[in-house]
Amino acid sequence: MPSPPDRSPSILEVIPSNPLPPLNVTCSVGFENNTVDIWWSNPAEISSNTKFNIIGTNIYRSFDSEFGPFFRLNASPIQVNFYRDNTRISVILQEDISNSYSCFGTSDPSGRYIFRTANKPVVIQPSLGTECANLNVFVTVDGLNARVKSIVSTSGEVELDTDKYFDVANQTYTDPVLPLVGSVSLVSYRYLKEGLKTNLYQRIFYRITTVAVDSNGSFIETPLKVASSTNTREVEKLDWIWREAVRRNKFILQQGGERSKVFIRKHIGERCGCYSVENKQPASDCLLCYATGFIGGYDGPYDVVLSPDDSEVNITQSNRGRSMVHSYETWTGPQPLLSQRDFIIKLNGDRYGIGPVRMPSNRGMQLQQHFSISHLDEGDIRYKVPVLDVSTLVVPETRYIIEGEGKATPMTTERQVIPDEREFRGRTVVYENTYRR
Repeated sequence: MPSPPDRSPSILEVIPSNPLPPLNVTCSVGFENNTVDIWWSNPAEISSNTKFNIIGTNIYRSFDSEFGPFFRLNASPIQVNFYRDNTRISVILQEDISNSYSCFGTSDPSGRYIFRTANKPVVIQPSLGTECANLNVFVTVDGLNARVKSIVSTSGEVELDTDKYFDVANQTYTDPVLPLVGSVSLVSYRYLKEGLKTNLYQRIFYRITTVAVDSNGSFIETPLKVASSTNTREVEKLDWIWREAVRRNKFILQQGGERSKVFIRKHIGERCGCYSVENKQPASDCLLCYATGFIGGYDGPYDVVLSPDDSEVNITQSNRGRSMVHSYETWTGPQPLLSQRDFIIKLNGDRYGIGPVRMPSNRGMQLQQHFSISHLDEGDIRYKVPVLDVSTLVVPETRYIIEGEGKATPMTTERQVIPDEREFRGRTVVYENTYRR
């Protein structure tokens, strides 16, 4: 008897060689800033996992794309059904800043002593009174405590206090401790090693795998491609009714939609050298980050099918010359998740920028994505993002063929009630799976 349609028969009906992933994976942005809470059901309660010795779960995270790349967050398997993904704060002890002074006493017209920390931004905890700087950054010069006057968190710039201060213990004014030529200066502070953005519609994707020990004593894990997934935009899980609605919409797109490629803009990652800390902007012509501020600029391309184009194309004349104006409203399925400033490449090579995205949903479950796209001028930096030459690919671009079997594409019309191992693959787009016992 087949499984209920609200779960995947290909996973739950077949005896697995690897442990099955946990069910009911859900995440939500916590009440604290830069925090995401994730919870799931105990994977040991799944009947197919009884032959394994379950020792925990692993959590993988990806930014901007549910296709990865994913990176594991935990060092060892998690043995509870909850994980809090938050900002990591590292404590740096005795960092030598003897040669890091940008202003050093007599060499500075104002007689200031200023140095920069190797890591930033520096964590500054608010405090009452005038001792706030000394509570956040602790400096010693030749073993003596030096007082801190000010801290610039974003640049890691720290200025020492050159004024006399009142020593409460001895009830007298004391000269400040300042470095001399050849002095050893050490600093201790905290800095944000990795900030987890949860604002500005930052998308975060997670996958959860089960880790177990088999009968031979070897460690085995759920393959990442079949792991349970969730993201910060998902409020509830789709039941079988709404999954069927999404499947039918996908079928409509497959019949009459326009197959394209989409590049997803990076919002986090390794900063590009063109990024200006003062202006908070990257260079507009950088070919390393493509004006995004992060190395690589965009992830992709990913396959996407858009609703048909039904708008007019205009050629306009401006002070910068002639340009093509072509913008219209379109829609696609819930995956991949899109956002403003992503861009699309059509089969003819034209590139279109994506505007604000509207997501019709039911109780927070994403069903579709509606947005407007606008044609980009060829001078736009996004035309520099490399992609395969579409003229060398078999039309339509997003499908594939099998050598020696013609130019038809093996397609599968997904049916939840049929395990993947028993689905039949046809040679046309409209091929319908049949259920054979």
